[in-house]
Amino acid sequence: MFTLYIDTHFTDLVIALLNDCKIIDKRVINSNKHSVNTINLIKTVLDDNNITVSDIKEVIVINGPGSFTGVRIGCVIAKVMGYTKNILVKPISYLQAMSLNYMRDVIVGLRDKNGVFGAKFNKNHELIGEYFYVSNKEVLDYPQEIIYDALVDIIKVAEFLKDKESINPHMLKPLYVKRIEVQHD
Repeated sequence: MFTLYIDTHFTDLVIALLNDCKIIDKRVINSNKHSVNTINLIKTVLDDNNITVSDIKEVIVINGPGSFTGVRIGCVIAKVMGYTKNILVKPISYLQAMSLNYMRDVIVGLRDKNGVFGAKFNKNHELIGEYFYVSNKEVLDYPQEIIYDALVDIIKVAEFLKDKESINPHMLKPLYVKRIEVQHD
């Protein structure tokens, strides 16, 4: 079963093609132009492996947190593929994906220029509490250790999600941790 992995949450654009939880192709582009590069990179990966969109049975998408536009791009592509081609859609946050590297309760974080997106997960990789964002100043006084680990093991993600139910593509929502400045209560 072919799975397409899409990660557009931050500066690295990561597209991978898996077959039965094994990576057969992975491409990474460091770019701030995900809106220009994502579809083209997906097409390249599929073409180079003689795969069509119809051969894809599942899309795993990193739904955040991270770049507002980047997260939206990945989610929209997964939604469209899921809805128009009846492809299973399985979202996972980047932070939960990072937690798969640890077999204990852990707080993981992702830095941006102004602070840290973070979350605490138990040893079963379930979210404890809520996702949070703390400023660079607040990080200095944060009461617990936050592990910053940019590595996500795509195979671990695929294996973790293998037995999880897919979601209705219409229910796929980007994970925004910071409030949007134009957002009103």
